[in-house]
Amino acid sequence: MTIKDEWINWCINKGVWEYVEPNIWNGKFTTEVTKQYKISIVTTCMGRLHDLKQTLPKNIEDNKDYENIEWVLVNYNSPDGMEEWVKANFMDMIETGKLVYVHTTEPVYYSMAHSRNIGFKVATGEIINSVDGDNLTNKGFATYVNKLANEQPRKAIFAKGKRMMRGRLGFYKDEFINKLGGYSEDLGDYGSEDHDIVHRAWALGYRMMWFGGKYCTLIKSKKHQTTNYLSKDWKYTESRNKVISLLNIAWGRYKANNKLHWGKANLVKNFTEEISI
Repeated sequence: MTIKDEWINWCINKGVWEYVEPNIWNGKFTTEVTKQYKISIVTTCMGRLHDLKQTLPKNIEDNKDYENIEWVLVNYNSPDGMEEWVKANFMDMIETGKLVYVHTTEPVYYSMAHSRNIGFKVATGEIINSVDGDNLTNKGFATYVNKLANEQPRKAIFAKGKRMMRGRLGFYKDEFINKLGGYSEDLGDYGSEDHDIVHRAWALGYRMMWFGGKYCTLIKSKKHQTTNYLSKDWKYTESRNKVISLLNIAWGRYKANNKLHWGKANLVKNFTEEISI
């Protein structure tokens, strides 16, 4: 083991908990549901059309009980015919505004942080929730998130749970933009971007409103698909990102991407409209 490896392991083992106290909802509802928030469910995809074909149609069907919903689909330069599939199957939803489809041809490699930042910035919902392309929301997901939001109307983290997040994570949009500064684009390739933003949010007094194992379940898919990443060593990049996150939090850098134009992209929206964000 090299000195560099020893240092990385020391940082990881030391952990972020010394600097951040988790704030997790106790699971008890005390507030009546009086507001129906607009919820945007955001999915980003690069080379995972085979998963998206299984999940997106079913997720839309399983959330029809919640009217004030928007689906945002980010084609992150996907090379597998995603554009044609969306055009053939979802034009009615695009025309009614229920689905927002954006396509960028700029990225060469996949970035979890950057792709989600794009989707969250494009979304128009008061609540923005990421659901990865290999996840089924299951029935009633948006309705339950709205119930959680009525219980915690500010400073909320909507998440699967504190350990197995895997992209199943949401925030109030204005807080995501203005308080958290989005996902940290310092964290490249695979790993730790979810835990980083959650720890930063906890440091700012946010509460995790978890929705648990009933919602957002993984389909059978490759656990770590490295084809689209610059680095194929996902274990190393995950460890490196943990160290970067730990150091930023230890230094009190709770808002990410300081002085950066984060989530920057040139996009084609709904096949016709060119936009820059």
